[in-house]
Parts: sequence; C-alpha cells; structure tokens
Amino acid sequence: MLVKARYKAEASDRLKSAFLANMSHEIRTPLNAIVGFSSLLASTEDVAEKELYSSLISHNNELLLNLINDVLDLSRLESGNYSFTIKEWDIVVLCREVAAFMENKARSGVKLNSVFPVDSFLLNTDRFRLQQLLGHLLSNALKFTPTGEVNLSFEIDRENNTVRFIVSDTGCGVPEEMAEKIFERFEKLDDFKQGTGLGLTICRNIADRFGGSLYLDTSSGKEARGACFVF
Repeated sequence: MLVKARYKAEASDRLKSAFLANMSHEIRTPLNAIVGFSSLLASTEDVAEKELYSSLISHNNELLLNLINDVLDLSRLESGNYSFTIKEWDIVVLCREVAAFMENKARSGVKLNSVFPVDSFLLNTDRFRLQQLLGHLLSNALKFTPTGEVNLSFEIDRENNTVRFIVSDTGCGVPEEMAEKIFERFEKLDDFKQGTGLGLTICRNIADRFGGSLYLDTSSGKEARGACFVF
C-alpha cells in the first residue's frame, strides 16, 4: 500500500510539474504580446499602426481567455462537479450554429462544409457540451488545414440507436502511432502551433460523460490525407 501511495504521489508530482511548465509557456506567449503591443500602441500616433496593434492585443486577449477557460473547464470535467442538462434538441440546427461560428476562423483557401443526411433530427443531448465538443474538433481541423476543406457531418444508425458525428479535413493528418496519444493532456503534434494541447482531452471527457466514444478514424490507412474524428 505504501509503495502504491508513493508511486501515485510521484506521478501526481510529475503531472503537476508538466502542468506548470506548459502553463508557464502558454500564458507567457500571449501576455508578452499584450504587454509589448500595448507599449507600442501608447507610443504611436499613426492611425494604421494603432488599428494593427489593437487587433493584435485583442487576438492575444482571446488566446489567453481561451487558455484559462480550457484549464478551468478540464478541471470541472475531471472533478465531476457539474451535471449535463439533457433536453431534446435539433442537431441539424446545433451543427449549423457551430459551423457558422467557426467559419470566420477558416483561412483563405479553406472551405468549411456542413452536409447532413436529413433536414431535421431531434436528439436528447446537452446543447452546450455537444457544441463545445464539435467546436474544438472543428477548431483543430481548421488549425491544421492550410488549404482544402474541413467537413462536419453526422450519420444516423437507427439499428443501433446511435448518431455518429464526423469532423474530417484535408490537412496534415495525424500519424497512426499518435491516434490515442493526442487525447492526453498537453499533447501537441506541433509545439509551434498556438494552443494548450487540452482541446482533445476536453472532448474525450465530454464524450465519456455522454456515454459515447471519441476516436481518430485510422481505417483509411497511412496514405489517406488529413484527419477524421468520430464522436
């Protein structure tokens, strides 16, 4: 028992150290930008420069807020200190709302498609958490897709009483050996991409709370382009 307790304490310390190291880096990046551009904003009289610096400050404020929200949200999810509000929602409407919100995050040359098999489908779900999960998946897809398209769709399997939500893209893809590892906390495919590496962990937690599953579909093989996530 004492040995197990010691290993558990050591594992906890390692996680805490990893958390602090990651948070230190991720928080410092937008903070430095906010401080730096705020100083430049105060010292310039050029209208175009003022607009540029204001835009950059606003962008980094958003990054910092998203980071803090992700950390707090993951903490709530893992502690179980909240409940889902399950009601009947039209998932076609919910998916279109998410797609419309994410559309302005798409780069020039990237098309966000949302194609559904029916015009309306009622599902008992938590609207906020479902949209949060799909939003994270779409955000990831758009981040790693410089050209091409990102697709949001769902399939209805009436025989198994199941709905499968699918987010696919034509981006850089995910190595097959990373198919499970990317769902771990702070795991990032590209350390130079902005983000905490918490998005997919949050998505997996939400999927588990729904009683569902979330995975990277690798059935197309290594030659397939892009990534395909299924919830």
